[in-house]
Amino acid sequence: MDENGIRDLETRLAKAMQASDVDALDTLLADDLTFVDATGKVWSKADDLNGHRYGVQRIEQLDVQEQSIRVYEKCAITVSKVALRGTFGGAPFAGSLRYTRTWCETASGWRIVAAQCSLVPF
Repeated sequence: MDENGIRDLETRLAKAMQASDVDALDTLLADDLTFVDATGKVWSKADDLNGHRYGVQRIEQLDVQEQSIRVYEKCAITVSKVALRGTFGGAPFAGSLRYTRTWCETASGWRIVAAQCSLVPF
């Protein structure tokens, strides 16, 4: 996998997040995913998928403002700054977040195995 391939995966992920496309997310997230959100809460793949499936989180805007990608043999690290707007648990939110994702080549393809996000001050 090269940088353009990872960039394509990141684009697919952003579109799936915005559309709450659970099937697409299921193919992009590793079964043993660990995601740490901006509050420090740890999410599993099932948590993330259910958040989209049941409307707990809705993303209305997701604009990637910056992105760096480092590719190694069987893994890649992405760091992205994103402008995000939507609702969580029915409450509106908007802000800038910085995501760090670890993509790894697995038996079923390239998947996100770990991710973390943090708030970026305006």
